[in-house]
Amino acid sequence: MQENSLFPRRIISAARKKNNAGVKDMLKHKISSTIAVMLLVAVLSGTTAYGFSQADGYRRQLQYNYRRSLQDLSDHVGNIETVLDKAAYANTPTEQNGLAAKLQREAGMAKTSLAALPVNDNSLNNVSKFITQVGDFSATLSRNISAGGKITSGDFRTIGNLKSYSQKLSTDIQSVNVDFSSASSFHDAIKETAKDFSDFPSLIYDGPFADHVVNQKPKLTSGKGQILQGNAQNIAAEFLNTSQSYLAHVQDTAGNLPTYNFTANGRQISIAVTKAGGYIAEMANSRSVDTSSLGYKEASQKAHAFLESRGIRNMKESYYVIADNVCLLNFASVQDGVLCYPDLIKVGVALDNGEIIRFQSTGYLMNHCERKLTLKLTAAEAQKSVSPNLSVKNCKPALIPTKTGGEALTYEFLCSGSQNDRVLVYIDASTGYEDDILIIRQSDQGVLVK
Repeated sequence: MQENSLFPRRIISAARKKNNAGVKDMLKHKISSTIAVMLLVAVLSGTTAYGFSQADGYRRQLQYNYRRSLQDLSDHVGNIETVLDKAAYANTPTEQNGLAAKLQREAGMAKTSLAALPVNDNSLNNVSKFITQVGDFSATLSRNISAGGKITSGDFRTIGNLKSYSQKLSTDIQSVNVDFSSASSFHDAIKETAKDFSDFPSLIYDGPFADHVVNQKPKLTSGKGQILQGNAQNIAAEFLNTSQSYLAHVQDTAGNLPTYNFTANGRQISIAVTKAGGYIAEMANSRSVDTSSLGYKEASQKAHAFLESRGIRNMKESYYVIADNVCLLNFASVQDGVLCYPDLIKVGVALDNGEIIRFQSTGYLMNHCERKLTLKLTAAEAQKSVSPNLSVKNCKPALIPTKTGGEALTYEFLCSGSQNDRVLVYIDASTGYEDDILIIRQSDQGVLVK
């Protein structure tokens, strides 16, 4: 009886164990399934987040390009205004012709910048018309002066008309504050500009529109072998003081200065390395700089130290400007005591923490080389060509770019003009002709020449 009574209990016990094992197996299966689902959700979430991050990066890059085009347009229109303002100080046909050539060049670049903005309707047709006619008029003026003619009273009236409209356009562009989040927001921001140019008149001049493009080849990279993409990525990483693995290769740039292009920090940083020779052509960090705790002196020290740390020597600071809490400093190379302005490097310093967030060496790459620099005239002989309306304060030798894309060895005369203008006059050290005139603008935001 005891054995018979025990037998059922053993079966029940075994059944219970089997049942408990089944429950455990079910729990394990459910846990495994739950983990798998969670992992899948995590992967999908990560993929979605990455997609959003990529889209956001592309959107920021597009907005950055639009802002840069708007700034370029503002710069070129400002240059047009300044060139028109220089006529009172031009003393020879050579300089007058040079100013006409510069007007034509600035108008061409302004039109290129305008075309890059998100305008899909006819709202800025009259602005485009104004820029086109500036270039057309200046080309005609240049031909007349080259043929022995003079600037007529009618020409001066046209110059005055163009100047008034260039002032309007410059003011309107500077007042545009838009994040380019949509094309409609930009259209709303430029309504006043379109209105100001709704009555822009047609100018009467002789000659068709001419577009002048100089296809310059870079001198520094000439004869240099092409490096591999991986080597370029190493060079970019070293320049940024980061690891190569943090950089992503993006679409390369062709043209006169082919480069490998990379991004870092979620596309916030972009950097370009020349395919020939492996030089850093440009670096830009698009992060926002919301505060300013440093001044020009600290920014200058940071910029000098940065160039030295990157092995870029024999450079002298020339001018600077402060905008949006960033100090942008210009540096030119020095050879045999001559300041070589074509060899230009720009360094941007964030004034919140002193970080270098801009670097551009295109001018240096395009122009730097060993030159034969011989001053045929003395400073006293050259000074005879300076306008009697100016008082000379200082003089030094300088190599400057010419309007035709070449270079000229000159004497740089720092002068004072009427109404306390500070004017730089460049007299050719071989011919005694005026090569260029620049007007210095100085404020709390920096020192610039136009």
